[in-house]
Amino acid sequence: MSSVSIDLVTILLQGNYSEETAGIIKRLRAFAPKMPIVLSCWESNRAAVVAANLTGIVTVFSEDPGAPTVLGFKCDNIRRQLVSSHAGLNHVRTPWVVKIRSDISIDPRRIPELAALCVPIPAAGPALFGTKVVATSLTTLDARRADLYFHVCDWVYLGRLEDVRAIFSAPLPDGDFFTHFQHASPEPEICSRYRSESYLIYHLVSDKLGVNYPFSGYRDPALARLSNEVLKANFAIVNPWNLGLQSSKHRKLYLWFRSDRYSELNCGSFLVQVGLPRAVVAACRDLTSRCASAIAPALIGMRNRVRAWRA
Repeated sequence: MSSVSIDLVTILLQGNYSEETAGIIKRLRAFAPKMPIVLSCWESNRAAVVAANLTGIVTVFSEDPGAPTVLGFKCDNIRRQLVSSHAGLNHVRTPWVVKIRSDISIDPRRIPELAALCVPIPAAGPALFGTKVVATSLTTLDARRADLYFHVCDWVYLGRLEDVRAIFSAPLPDGDFFTHFQHASPEPEICSRYRSESYLIYHLVSDKLGVNYPFSGYRDPALARLSNEVLKANFAIVNPWNLGLQSSKHRKLYLWFRSDRYSELNCGSFLVQVGLPRAVVAACRDLTSRCASAIAPALIGMRNRVRAWRA
């Protein structure tokens, strides 16, 4: 499997800056000193960033567009993600880019090999990009099981600059987009018309394939089939440990492998590209994580009952 030189790839960290972000940048620098880094955060972070004296990186400051809050629903940060990602991508000068959140870390030593998964997409298929984009499996969903379409985890995107830029070319949502499910029963987790992971990809599906649907959770078997075709044609899905992905906020990522997730086993070309010995190890770890995710709720519930009984 051919690889891409690390100096042709920029890492873009987008979102709120914190001391954790400074630590992530230092680790990236230690592993890949020549790799360009762009930090795209908020004007409110400027003083902290200047005080941290982060040398050798490009820093972009934007006005925080805010995240509309609807009582009883999880906050939707899609406006923040679009603004900070778009601003940061405008300062990328390499042909390849890895967009990550400012509160997660990946192992940059894996990037050259992973970039080789970004192979050209046949024009005859449901193509959204020129080449495949690498994403992670954490919240990338099989539409036939989850009833959520074009739902690709937005923590990490690795690809050609023009392809990742296309993802974040979505219009900035406003108004009733964020209150669509306010009076729905039962209430979903997110009040917005589309979940952010879906919205970033769906706008391309609408523009390039001419396919539209009214809201996340809308059920249509034909649309579910198209969603899976789009994901398999346009993305190479890689499990978090093969990205070297770490999150201080979410430490037990192996418990995210539910039956409705797309992973290396059923979406993408990672197992084919790495060769038989590594593919066997990767597949075993994938299956083990799926088993752990399946039994974890029961074990946690049993533990909580034991603790309650002892109390």
